[in-house]
Amino acid sequence: MTEQEQIRKQQIEAWLDAKAQAQASARFKKRPSEDAPLSITSLMDAVTIILIFLLMNFSSDPMQVTPRKDVLELPLSTSKLSVKEKTITITIAADSLLVDDKRVATVKDNEVESASANSLTIEPLKAMLDEVVEDTKRLNAKTGAAFKDVVTLIVHGGIHYRLVTKVLYTAGTSNFTKFKFAVIKGGKLSQAF
Repeated sequence: MTEQEQIRKQQIEAWLDAKAQAQASARFKKRPSEDAPLSITSLMDAVTIILIFLLMNFSSDPMQVTPRKDVLELPLSTSKLSVKEKTITITIAADSLLVDDKRVATVKDNEVESASANSLTIEPLKAMLDEVVEDTKRLNAKTGAAFKDVVTLIVHGGIHYRLVTKVLYTAGTSNFTKFKFAVIKGGKLSQAF
């Protein structure tokens, strides 16, 4: 072998050694170190999907009523209609009057205790409804939505019509013009012959 061939051979061997070391160090660099940060991108994707799923399921029923024995039992109905949007609710239970699940007054013997017997207006209910209307209008002004003058009444089956009339009249004086009544679907239509 000539001197040039030996030099050439040494250069090739040196180049191969350098290449092998570069590959070994590259393999070593690919291993995560003990202090490597944790990538949670895919975890965040999964959590976002679960959150959206839960929000969609939670908001699918705009109104939920929890009946209580002898206090709030809804009448049965043959109606096929269902709740499409969330409205302000007035609940007339056997023992209380509520607006959006907040107690407004106490009901005893089918009369509101703090209301005048001669007046159709129930003052504590009017004050609460006026406050709710103001809050709703203020919020709607910020979002650009129109005020919906709809109220849903959830009435215990044993409540006298006189109290329901007073509640309807009071809601009417607070700018509500449309009323819906909550009932339990599945009633049977029966006729006496």
